[in-house]
Amino acid sequence: MYDEQSNEQVNPIGKEYLDDADNPPSDQPDVQNEISYLKAELDKIENEKTQFHDMAQRLQADFLNFKRRTEEERKELQKYAGAYIIVKLLPVLDEFELAIDHANKTNAEAQWLEGVRLIHRKLSTLLESYGVERVEALGKEFDPFEHEALGEQESSDTEPGHIVAVARDGYRLYERILRPAQVIVAKKTDQPTAPGNGLVDKEEK
Repeated sequence: MYDEQSNEQVNPIGKEYLDDADNPPSDQPDVQNEISYLKAELDKIENEKTQFHDMAQRLQADFLNFKRRTEEERKELQKYAGAYIIVKLLPVLDEFELAIDHANKTNAEAQWLEGVRLIHRKLSTLLESYGVERVEALGKEFDPFEHEALGEQESSDTEPGHIVAVARDGYRLYERILRPAQVIVAKKTDQPTAPGNGLVDKEEK
């Protein structure tokens, strides 16, 4: 369009629009904000990924530990499953040993005694096959976890605190004591007070 008064070409769109077209608004700040936001979201996702990975590793380790403990407990239970029955058989073993000892002292009939010994050996072998062992006691130092003291006895041959006699054998199943050995413990022999040693008799005191 031509303006006769100003002799200038007039754009019908308008001068202001032309000015905006020549100087378009900048979108750079919005783009930077969007990039910063996406980076923050990416860092957040990476952190969550690391946390989930660590959590999965801990859960896997806990599961493996649980599985190992369960297997150990199963083996332990299987190992000592027959302990109750074995404890019930020990008095039978005692009776056989008493019978054999008594037969040896009374010169019992050889054929009868040999049969009893055979049964005793079979029973002992059966218990040993299940891990049963006799607790060592005679001459050993008294151990309250393995021995049951029935009394004390003076002994010049055995060191005080050591076992001088066994009244009843004890048995263990692997590392577990099924029955402690009943024993007599040696004590120091009382020495009479020698005259002139400077000690005062209790009655005199």
